[in-house]
Amino acid sequence: MSAPAVIRIVGAREHNLQGFDVDIPVGRLTVVTGVSGSGKSSLAFDILYAEGQRRYVESFSAYARQFLDRMDRPNVERIEGILPAIAIDQSRPVRTSRSSVGTMTELHDYLKLLYAKLGVPHCRSCGKPVRRDAPETAADDLLGAHDGARALVTFEVPLPASLPWEDVRAGLLAAGFIRALDESGTTVDLDGAARPTTRERLAIVQDRLVLRASDRARLVDSLEQALRHGRGRVTVCAPDGHALAHFSTALECAACHFTVRDPVPNLFSFNSPLGACDACRGFGRIIDLDLDLVVPDPEKTIAGGAVRPWTTKTTTWERGELLKLCKRNAIRPDVPWRTLTDEQRRLIIDGDGRGHMAGIRGWFKWLEGRTYKMHVRVFLARYRSYVECAACMD
Repeated sequence: MSAPAVIRIVGAREHNLQGFDVDIPVGRLTVVTGVSGSGKSSLAFDILYAEGQRRYVESFSAYARQFLDRMDRPNVERIEGILPAIAIDQSRPVRTSRSSVGTMTELHDYLKLLYAKLGVPHCRSCGKPVRRDAPETAADDLLGAHDGARALVTFEVPLPASLPWEDVRAGLLAAGFIRALDESGTTVDLDGAARPTTRERLAIVQDRLVLRASDRARLVDSLEQALRHGRGRVTVCAPDGHALAHFSTALECAACHFTVRDPVPNLFSFNSPLGACDACRGFGRIIDLDLDLVVPDPEKTIAGGAVRPWTTKTTTWERGELLKLCKRNAIRPDVPWRTLTDEQRRLIIDGDGRGHMAGIRGWFKWLEGRTYKMHVRVFLARYRSYVECAACMD
């Protein structure tokens, strides 16, 4: 049986509606609008939602219905094609800045589980998916991308500064490793190799082979040994030392060494310390300096008091340092603030790194270290406001 094309309401007499008939298309966005008292809420909540919810609840067993709210039957002659409904109204029974549509409807809890189960992390540097590698999957990737190429399976070992090179070399030779890569990527024999001078790790050659399907068992075995000796990391190189692929058994980007945590639901919750932004703690806003309050009138000049906090008798020194900064950077203090270039305004706000003037932001940051004084806290509150968290927007 095909789904109904419309929801048909006949003879609606709920509240202000008097014999109202309407067809509402299914699968489309319908907006109910009108003047106050015209019956918008009666149609949306008291008829559509109430009847859809009532019929849905009636499909449950008698035992289940006793735990659910019962909706009254709306005052209508007939409703056809009604579907189960949910309603989100403007009431906010829990008044907190952390409440949202997602938390109020509990959809957020399901989204957390969905992202933790199906989410694929990506490296911030190269943008590639981050996953755990195994010898078998690494072999499949190599054979798929570099079939027929000659390759070196290598892993790195640390070179402790306190351990003589002769002891390191003797230990590697005793373990059966006879080749390594020097600083230029050239394969050298360990027996006569000198200690690297430009790095603290040495690339050891586990195996030299041709990447082909017939030698897959050998490739898997070499990758397994290299991952074990390389503490979960292995690099497959071309004979000239150029890296063909990097693999890691940890949840990290093997090429960039960018590590991510195992996805758990709380990582996707702004209400959890694990998932909340470190800057705003999950609120989405922070209290920061409001430059529109610092410079409320852009028609004023710097000499004429455009920077409002520095117009008092106690900020004579700040005004003098500001004029010195303008002189150093060829900024005219006798023109309106709005006519200054973006770079000139940036210098005044953030400072130029010279002299004693750290700019407007630097001065306010200096004041934040003196908030133990009541009058300083009151003064800072005049020039601060809530702004969107820049860390969340990145």
